[in-house]
Amino acid sequence: MERALEKGDLGNVRLEPLVPEQHESYCKTGEKAYRDHYLHLWPHQDPTPYISTSFTNESIAIESKEENTLHFMVCQREKYIGIVKLVKFQQIQDLPQSAPMFLEKIYLLKRYTGKGYGQEILEQIESLSIREGMKTLWLATMKKGFPLRFYQKHGFKIVGEQQLPFQASIPEEREMYILSKSLEKEH
Repeated sequence: MERALEKGDLGNVRLEPLVPEQHESYCKTGEKAYRDHYLHLWPHQDPTPYISTSFTNESIAIESKEENTLHFMVCQREKYIGIVKLVKFQQIQDLPQSAPMFLEKIYLLKRYTGKGYGQEILEQIESLSIREGMKTLWLATMKKGFPLRFYQKHGFKIVGEQQLPFQASIPEEREMYILSKSLEKEH
């Protein structure tokens, strides 16, 4: 894995491929980061329907065996500050794309947001995707909030809409945009 370029005092931020011994840390870090940012999506601020399917040792163990699924711990120096989940060859709804990489999860602990780590991590995800032979990077993000502006600032374009697939979530908060970015160099 390539090391991220250091930016001033940020230190080394890197994506560390997940190994079985880190499954519990991945679940704990992912759940904490999710709770830091997304409680507003759930009645009584209870994201149990999402947490119980996304951040269990069993679900991570099963996903880790899937050939096209890649999990990473986001590390800043020796601390885990977030998680990333990528899925190779995951199509964007019914939009024709060649070699798409789905950025399913990118969650940072709240105290590490707004410090430039997201940009560094996104750059590493793009480089990794290119090395894996992917030609498009795509994701879904909530229509409301900072993430949409962040991704647009980094070259992502709105290509569709969808809803958060959890019926237990608050209906008014389910609206999402699908964003895509070409990873092919323009000639």
